[in-house]
Amino acid sequence: MTPSMHEPPAEAGRFITVSLAIENRYEGGLLIPTQVTNVVIPAPPDEGDADAMDAWEYDHIYSFTGTGRTHGNSWYDVTVTACSDASLIGSSYAFGY
Repeated sequence: MTPSMHEPPAEAGRFITVSLAIENRYEGGLLIPTQVTNVVIPAPPDEGDADAMDAWEYDHIYSFTGTGRTHGNSWYDVTVTACSDASLIGSSYAFGY
């Protein structure tokens, strides 16, 4: 059986479980809040590598944003509300600005 996108493979290295609060903002002022609860994603890279951190944010946090709208501009604010790595709780990520 193949693991889903957000489940670690059997040979998994460092993974974390996160819950996210997401503010999906759309052109015209529409705001649609969403939540993601207890998903497993790869742990972020070690501190000090800004390029690796940017890639991790887009690969593993950004993927939870959006509500299916395909027209107009959009902006997303994501906050970690719970995490198996307590140092990430409260971390915020912004996309589209």
